[in-house]
Amino acid sequence: MSRRGRFAPLLSVAVVFVAAVAVAEPQVSEAVVAAFRGKIVLSRDAVAPGASDKETIAKLKAAQLTAIVGLPTDDGQVWRFHYAAFLKKTGNLGLKLRYVSGEQDRRQDAESPIPIVDVESPVLTGELSVSERQGLVRGKVYFLQLVNDRGEVVAKASAVFK
Repeated sequence: MSRRGRFAPLLSVAVVFVAAVAVAEPQVSEAVVAAFRGKIVLSRDAVAPGASDKETIAKLKAAQLTAIVGLPTDDGQVWRFHYAAFLKKTGNLGLKLRYVSGEQDRRQDAESPIPIVDVESPVLTGELSVSERQGLVRGKVYFLQLVNDRGEVVAKASAVFK
């Protein structure tokens, strides 16, 4: 069997896998995107879409956390949360979620890279984990800024990390 022939089945499996990932992304209507554009909804778990746009918007608002409760570990406090970022614009590369102190100095205390499945999608979802070891301090308010490779803030939120 030629070298090319041996890799053909692997290539077709990879193509099927990529297509499945793209299909797995939930479709969000323009009305829902418009209601949250530029915002990040922080929640305990992923929020399932409702039967209508109005219901989906209500579910997202109800799930929005203003305080994220952490769990103690051997390495200090760890906070886990789900996010749905409704981007101001699409076509972003190199996205990072910055945790900026809510105090007067407004310094960046931590940063998490955000994987991008589709650069043209107006909504990114996923789960994150951040810890005291990365620089966050328990009991502080943080402004979460989703920043692209050009330094532009494309979505934001704030929360107390308890």
